[in-house]
Amino acid sequence: MKLKNLLLVPLVVAVLVLIFPFVAFAGDHIMVTTTTSMLPVLKPNDMIIVQKASIEQIKEGDIIAFDSHMEMGIVAHRVIEKSEKDGSTVVDTKGDNNEEADPWYVTGDDLIGKVKSIIPGFGIVLVGPVRYALVAVIIISAISMMKDYFTESKKKK
Repeated sequence: MKLKNLLLVPLVVAVLVLIFPFVAFAGDHIMVTTTTSMLPVLKPNDMIIVQKASIEQIKEGDIIAFDSHMEMGIVAHRVIEKSEKDGSTVVDTKGDNNEEADPWYVTGDDLIGKVKSIIPGFGIVLVGPVRYALVAVIIISAISMMKDYFTESKKKK
């Protein structure tokens, strides 16, 4: 079996793994959980698919993603109460694994959307070292295949 045929398999797999979520869930936000605040429903490195939603579409019990405007950035927690504050709809949230509710309320401006799908553990391929390793596989495979192609082209001439 030729070298380029052997390199084709990891190249195709790496490209598909990196691109699949963005093609399959086009139009939605793809996020990776990093904390244990939503155990047992969401675990670190779970990939979550967040569908855009308005604050009016959110109901108690939904898991939503929102900007916390704090160091933790984007948070995915469960809605525990929906109410009116200063003439606007707001929601209170809490991590399932947290003892107390979050010290803030989420407004329509903070809301990213509602979690519609959870893909357990798949987020690991989209973060840090694993993502970089997959990109390295793509680059090394592509360079090796190009080298093999050009070497074959020279031999034919």
